[in-house]
Amino acid sequence: MPEQRIRNGPPPPPTDPYSGPDYQGFVFVLVSSVGKSNPILTIGMQVNEKLYDVAYISGLWYAEGDPSQAKSIEGATLDNGGAIKASWSPPNTTGQTNVLTGSLTYYPGGFGNITFIRPWAYLAGEVTAYDDQGNVLQGEGPGPVSGTGTTPRVNAL
Repeated sequence: MPEQRIRNGPPPPPTDPYSGPDYQGFVFVLVSSVGKSNPILTIGMQVNEKLYDVAYISGLWYAEGDPSQAKSIEGATLDNGGAIKASWSPPNTTGQTNVLTGSLTYYPGGFGNITFIRPWAYLAGEVTAYDDQGNVLQGEGPGPVSGTGTTPRVNAL
């Protein structure tokens, strides 16, 4: 029988911890390409994974001009911030869940000729609606969406 070696010491370091951008505080103003109301996605919190290239997010999703109908979202940015998947239950529905899947492209910002350009990101994705049995609800939700997001500007007094 071959001899089995036992390795003493700490475990190896994580192989691929999240090293992508921090989207916490970003507000994305999106446009629905099928003529539905334009949604707004706010990422209120981001927790970076220590073992994988994932960051968990939570925030709000609502139709433009109607923040009173904001719904809590939960999800993740994947591939070190290059993709997003999030879900929520839309207002005035029973058992329906909307799921956003898409890509994120991050631009770190910097100094322009005369001003500072804040970090921003471009989101392109698809919102799919599901019933409580997991069946796709055709025509529900905003469908394909895209738009930009950044952190709100704060003016110093």
